[in-house]
Amino acid sequence: MPKPISPEWNNSSAYPLPLSASGPAASKPSSVSIPWHSVTGRSQAVGRATCTPWFPLGAILLLTAGCFSAPPPLPPQEALAKTAQRIQQLLDEERKLPAEPVRFSETATNPRKVVFWFCSHPLVSHALLAHPERAAAFRSAHPDITFEFQYIGDWSVAIQKLTVAIAAGDAPDVALVKRGWFARLAGSGWAAPLDDILPRELLDDFRPAALEPLKRNGHLYALPADGFCSVLFYNKEKTGPSFAIPSRWNDLRQRARELSKTGENPQQAVYGLGHLPYLETIWSAGGDICDDTRCWLDSDAARESLDFLVSLRTDGLAHPRALADPGGAFALFLSGRVAMTVAGSDCFPHARNAPFPVGCAAVPGKNGPVSRQSDDVLAVFAQHANAKYAAIAALLDFLTGPAIQDGDALRNGSAPTRKSLLQDAPLPDGIDAAYCLSRNAPLVPAWSAIAFELDAGLGQCLAR
Repeated sequence: MPKPISPEWNNSSAYPLPLSASGPAASKPSSVSIPWHSVTGRSQAVGRATCTPWFPLGAILLLTAGCFSAPPPLPPQEALAKTAQRIQQLLDEERKLPAEPVRFSETATNPRKVVFWFCSHPLVSHALLAHPERAAAFRSAHPDITFEFQYIGDWSVAIQKLTVAIAAGDAPDVALVKRGWFARLAGSGWAAPLDDILPRELLDDFRPAALEPLKRNGHLYALPADGFCSVLFYNKEKTGPSFAIPSRWNDLRQRARELSKTGENPQQAVYGLGHLPYLETIWSAGGDICDDTRCWLDSDAARESLDFLVSLRTDGLAHPRALADPGGAFALFLSGRVAMTVAGSDCFPHARNAPFPVGCAAVPGKNGPVSRQSDDVLAVFAQHANAKYAAIAALLDFLTGPAIQDGDALRNGSAPTRKSLLQDAPLPDGIDAAYCLSRNAPLVPAWSAIAFELDAGLGQCLAR
């Protein structure tokens, strides 16, 4: 048997979990949801906000959190050491799993039939479910291809359906999945490398930033489902016309100090900063979390990054309970309680409808700006990939092309992932620049569990 594909950690996939298909048709929001890879009841040290209803409950909980008792925060280096130990255990356990060749029949009864499954996604769900004419146009352009698609629910439900389908040998040809779960597919033989499936002209049309994070051992294993990325949102009403956008840690600290107005009444305090994710912070300092075999949280970059985040809280520059909670931080941003916060660019429709003008930029880092890409990817299952390569290539061209990644997608915060989509792109200021700098976590099979440990462990010292 190959390494198992299990639904464990299904609520901790390592980047966004957009639960609505509001994307191009987004109306003024009444709320903001918990972050992309959220697990109920834990802090979000490395997370990003995505925008679906939960506010005002989240904001109420943040604003009243001081009324409830909470365990004291761990000292930063103790939290980092404990988190590193747990992550190393996960990596060691992963290496002990049996790794036998994947065995399945590659015979396809109909090599011109392609089946696509997708979970909730603000672009793909909207395009295929709300605009059936787009799928009809694909079928019309490819009359020799039988195209079937199926919506399989929110990710917590979709992962169960995919797991059962894989175990039964009945997986779809292509699926929209979360990167944290997909990393196990790429490391087990269930996912097909795309280098020999996709035509060179299609691969060459992708921007370099779009493909590099989806490679493992020199092979491309997925395509991006969107161009969302993490950005710094800032309140232009509070920053003023002469605001110098921060690009480095020192800049961010200075801007946060200028914008913070804490005063004596905590219920009226305005903080310069809401959320700043640890993952982007450590990348900007030249560090990373791990590779397939070793956790790197014992590095100088890891310690320095955590110390910087903690100092923002202790110096009163970041909201003490929002620093590790991206969803709550974005809710406070929309209410005017924090002047700047980091969230996913898929939150832009909500920011655009805020009661004040909003700007966005790449996430400030120690050595310059940085950004993190969306965790939604398009994966090809290996079972019939060789037999159906032509039909699969046509479908992936469709899913990453203008029919899905259209002008509405661009206006709602998804940067173009392909060069051919760059012309006249009506993209909000700052988002494309952030995407050009973006990267993502390594395709480590245990990444979903690792992301959980980062949130749970580092959240203990970032929350107060």
